[in-house]
Amino acid sequence: MNVMPLVNRLETLKLGVKGKSLFVNMLPAEARQAVLVRSPLNGTPINYELPGYYRAGFTVIVRTPAAEYEKGLALMKKVTTALTVDNLQVEEQFFNYVRPRTQPVVFPLSAGNLLEISAQFDANYVEQA
Repeated sequence: MNVMPLVNRLETLKLGVKGKSLFVNMLPAEARQAVLVRSPLNGTPINYELPGYYRAGFTVIVRTPAAEYEKGLALMKKVTTALTVDNLQVEEQFFNYVRPRTQPVVFPLSAGNLLEISAQFDANYVEQA
């Protein structure tokens, strides 16, 4: 799944800046307050009976300093709201829906005293050329 259109949507909605606080598939160690959108690790299934039609999942991770736990949760809520859509064209993808599958999970502190808040999303979409 190409998650770049979703990241572009987050940037358009002023929830971050690509390469500074919004990232795709890789979150640099130096990013202390950031949003990462990850493509599915097992790939996007292809249905040869419905060309161009996909159902996939992706992950959103919000990283925040431990002292700003509430700020990180608030950012995850804004990102979840921005990505929860029905019948929306986003660049070359028409999303029948995007919705969270899980509530956010907070991972323990890293060596850099950072928390990572993660949520899984489901997407049903058509890729248009």
